[in-house]
Amino acid sequence: MKTKLFIILLMAILSTSLYSQSGSINNTLGSGGSFIIKDGASTFFTLAQSTGYVTLNKSMSLSYTTGSTIGVIYKGAERFIHDYTASGTDGFNTFIGISAGNFTMSGTGQQGSYNSGFGTQSLISLTTGNRNQAFGPQTLVSNTTGFHNSAFGTQALYSNVIGSRNSAFGEGTLIGSTGNSNSAFGSGAGNNVSTGSNLTLLGYDAQASSGTATNQITLGDFYVTSLRCNTSTISSLSDARDKKNIQDLKLGIDFLMKLKPRLFNWDRREWYNNNSSDGSKMQKTPTAGFIAQELDTVQMSENAEWLNLVLKSNPNKLEATSGNLLPIIVKAIQDLKKENDQLKVKNEVAQAANENLKTTTVRLNERLTKFEKMQTLLVAEIEKLKANNDETTKVSLGTK
Repeated sequence: MKTKLFIILLMAILSTSLYSQSGSINNTLGSGGSFIIKDGASTFFTLAQSTGYVTLNKSMSLSYTTGSTIGVIYKGAERFIHDYTASGTDGFNTFIGISAGNFTMSGTGQQGSYNSGFGTQSLISLTTGNRNQAFGPQTLVSNTTGFHNSAFGTQALYSNVIGSRNSAFGEGTLIGSTGNSNSAFGSGAGNNVSTGSNLTLLGYDAQASSGTATNQITLGDFYVTSLRCNTSTISSLSDARDKKNIQDLKLGIDFLMKLKPRLFNWDRREWYNNNSSDGSKMQKTPTAGFIAQELDTVQMSENAEWLNLVLKSNPNKLEATSGNLLPIIVKAIQDLKKENDQLKVKNEVAQAANENLKTTTVRLNERLTKFEKMQTLLVAEIEKLKANNDETTKVSLGTK
């Protein structure tokens, strides 16, 4: 009985000391003291007065986040860690960082699900987008319904709203892009892209030909001077089963003779603050190539713009695709080979005729020699007969 009374008295004392009239817990640790929760064998929770650090020796369980007040860890007034899942969706979201993700996502099934945002304001605007991965401050910050995007690096894919299947790796990659199926790797790569799609941009500051370009690959920035690989050949699709209306190419040597290979020094406008070159930064070492405007003039005059010798997606920066000349070069070589073979046949015929002529000449010379010999003998005989005749005449006339 005494034991029961002691327990009741102790509970009353504790209740009085731990709870104020407002209902809050108010307990003060002494200097160097600790607040410890434990059982007979293990310590579960410790709060040290000297450091203010909390030590949790077991696990902490939070509810799935279904709103701003459930299953959320805050830093100050800002959400910091949560996995908000809208009712009726698959969920499986993870958001870590100041204001990462939000509590207004919606949809059904996969919509608004399977997203990961790590970094301040990453995926902050997300609504029904799914399977997006954002790593870095303000990555995919504007994305609402876009899906299957991957952004790694500060402000990567910053402006993307509904674009999908984009991959951006590096600070500021595809920062202004709103298109689809773009891939950029390297700091600042693709930061000129706006609505362009299906672009691959590899290397620091690699840019598409224009913000609206499509179906291009760019390797490096304009400072790159060497393209290295263990092979000098790039394979391309060429299966006959994927082609129709196959014809012999008519362009050949005549087309090539109208082109103008040039020697020049680079003096890029991008090297100047006002984007207007004045020759002061011209490279000292010359290079060989074509002038895009001259290539375009030739292909237009020959009704052959289908060759695409000039990329004109950005009228302010024309680009030459001289590799498209390869089929014409092959055709020209074939034409020259055919013409050479014909000349070779004609030459062989001429040589045979010449040999016949030589043989005929030798024979004629031999016959002429024999004729001359016969003529000499005949003349000698005639002279001899003439002499005999003169002798006979003298005898008959008695003059001898």
